[in-house]
Amino acid sequence: MRHEPLIQIRRDHAETLEDAWYAVARARAVPRARPLALRRFGRDLALFRDADGRIAAVDAACPHRGADLAAGRVVDGALQCPYHGFRFAPDGRCVAAPCEGRAFRIPAELAARTYPVREAHGFVWLWWGAPRDVYPEPFWPDGMPDREVWRTATGALEWDVPLTLAIESNLDIHHTPFAHRRVTPGLGHRLDPYEARLDGDTIYSGGTLRRDDDRPWDGRSGLGITLNCHFPALIFGEFRGGRLLVAMAPIDATRTALLFRYHLDVPVIGGLLARLAVWSELRLVQPDDLAQQRAAARSGLPLHACRFVPSDRAIVLWYSLYRRRLAAQRAARSERAEAAMRQ
Repeated sequence: MRHEPLIQIRRDHAETLEDAWYAVARARAVPRARPLALRRFGRDLALFRDADGRIAAVDAACPHRGADLAAGRVVDGALQCPYHGFRFAPDGRCVAAPCEGRAFRIPAELAARTYPVREAHGFVWLWWGAPRDVYPEPFWPDGMPDREVWRTATGALEWDVPLTLAIESNLDIHHTPFAHRRVTPGLGHRLDPYEARLDGDTIYSGGTLRRDDDRPWDGRSGLGITLNCHFPALIFGEFRGGRLLVAMAPIDATRTALLFRYHLDVPVIGGLLARLAVWSELRLVQPDDLAQQRAAARSGLPLHACRFVPSDRAIVLWYSLYRRRLAAQRAARSERAEAAMRQ
């Protein structure tokens, strides 16, 4: 399967797409009394809750002298630096400089950089890109519970490979009977029928893994799997008896954070099965995937050298959309730079 060579892309060190929501943490991981230290998009961040429980995100480097705000604590809804006690409101304003006294007029420049965040569906979503007056709501697939309920379970892990390779892995159906043969023994290896299509910002793909008996599919045999991707980094799909969601965000250029949620719509034991699915994902499935993606990263094989087959169509569609969005992003950045030089 060929793809148009719009721009050169390195799978092992890809540029992050902007103007999108990324799920960066579980909401329950952000306490009230202290901030959560987090590294995403190559930046050290501090997430904390204000007096009303709303989550805010700031650069972890204190604008005063660079101390780690993520090592501080929350006081009266503001983030207090552990070094000199300066406090920063959720909008980044410095609201206290103890060494200067209460009458000190705090300069506006003494402000922490903030990032738009939303708490939704049990996750913290961070907007990576240019600020907006109005932000769209984070995408959430139909059929997946809006929050963590009895029949759902959530897990988190980190991969030492870039976001592009993590997305490749989680959009790939036909590796299942080989990479995961210890958890899917006897699973057929032929992916037929299979289709993948792009509709707006979503790639829809699905197929059936079955035995290769040289016969047309009978409509019943095999394991049907659906894996969709809302661009750029939210995978959601269905399998026999359940639903899966994988939300990814770059830690930096070579590492990725992944959040998993399973929903098993099974009476009485659905919650237990969902927790078992997450345990299996973290302990058995994902280590197999990570080993292969580490090998792909070490190989340095560029995208244009990959020899895709029809069963890779969902991955090819993702890269095609990625190329177009990245080209537009780079063009817009160049236009802003030229406009700034003219001023």
